[in-house]
Amino acid sequence: MAKKSEPVIEIQGGKKLQGGRIRIAGSSNQVTKCIIAALLTDEDVIIKGAPEVDERRIVEGLFSSLGGGVKHLDADVVCLSGKSTSETVISKLQCQKNRIAILCAGPLLHRFGEVEFGGALGGDKIGKRPVDFHLDGLRKMGAEVEVDGDKYRLSVSDKGLVGANITLAFPSVMTTENLLIAGSLAKGRTIIANAAIEPEVIELTKMLQKMGADITLNANRTFVIHGVKRLRGCEVRCMVDRNQAVSFAVAALATGGNVLLENVTHDSVYSFLNFIQRMGASFRINSEGLFVEAPKAGFAGAHMEVEVHPGFMTDWQQPFMVLFTQAKGISILHETVFEARLGYTEFLKDMGANITLSDKCLGEVVCRFKGCNDLHAAIVQGPTPLEGRDFVLPTDIRAGKCLVVAGLVAKGVTRLRNIHELQRKYDNLVPKLQQMGAELKIVEVF
Repeated sequence: MAKKSEPVIEIQGGKKLQGGRIRIAGSSNQVTKCIIAALLTDEDVIIKGAPEVDERRIVEGLFSSLGGGVKHLDADVVCLSGKSTSETVISKLQCQKNRIAILCAGPLLHRFGEVEFGGALGGDKIGKRPVDFHLDGLRKMGAEVEVDGDKYRLSVSDKGLVGANITLAFPSVMTTENLLIAGSLAKGRTIIANAAIEPEVIELTKMLQKMGADITLNANRTFVIHGVKRLRGCEVRCMVDRNQAVSFAVAALATGGNVLLENVTHDSVYSFLNFIQRMGASFRINSEGLFVEAPKAGFAGAHMEVEVHPGFMTDWQQPFMVLFTQAKGISILHETVFEARLGYTEFLKDMGANITLSDKCLGEVVCRFKGCNDLHAAIVQGPTPLEGRDFVLPTDIRAGKCLVVAGLVAKGVTRLRNIHELQRKYDNLVPKLQQMGAELKIVEVF
């Protein structure tokens, strides 16, 4: 039997990326949640500016597998109809593809009074991501939960889901989104305290409000939802993908160059801009988008603490780590969101980076990993030259993009396998980097 070929990204590093103009796609983190929210109504939901990424296609497949209708009106416009939804069992395959399947619980419990998840929920391997927060919240809303190995069965009585007072142990983004979706049609009032308030969460809230939901965001990260009897269809446009924006910005900065990122607004990346300014970079924002430029004298080291919004985002720290390797002096990164998200630094060390991991909390932010022996802080000594290597990309998408950026900085050739992980969140990654002046291509290898 002949060997099957595999696409590999081959990068010739050491070239300054400058003069590029890149259009940033709509948010993949937003579009997927909006697709699930369309299950709440029998009327059509139209999503514009939907990114052409595998993550969107996976969730559209999930929507279809439940009996929902998916129609593409254009490459970035999708029309969803939940009217024909008929399935209450989500297959093991669908669950393994993406952990977002858990968000279907609320809509299916509202429609049919029951839902079953066919197996362990997938997603990036970035630390403990238990479904306990989700299940605890749904239990408080009246759901009965049965656990059989890695399968979950949820059901409700004739009363359906009812409002509840829920305080999250941690402001989990997906749990907040799950409870917002479930609470929109629940009987009575639902309060979600210590909730996530990321921009994508707010966009989902605005969508639900367009559909007729009654949701208020109060002080101290608290959502108050007054359940309604039915929701209507709506039209929504995706915000810019702030993770993509930061990744492309860092790619230009780490190579000593510049780039103009179209459509990127100030409010989506302001905490990122604070740090690049501290390190010596410059930026400007106008009607065209965001322009960033590396300092001619080189970057200075910095101390960064990764937090929930409105702090520096956990999905930004991986590509940013490459910037630390090229900065003068010592830089410190303290990750307080996921306890196992620094494993990718071993790849950078193999390329020549000087990085030491620590289980100590190296910062002022209150950290839930204090005393837990998790290596969640990094000390980086720079600048250090990087050398090209061959890697199989890890399943953490942002860590994969980190290695792309590292390959652009490194001397020699870097080859990256398992690139389908990047395609989950990045549309036209290679062509966009080529527009920025990068020397890379996709080749087939055996």
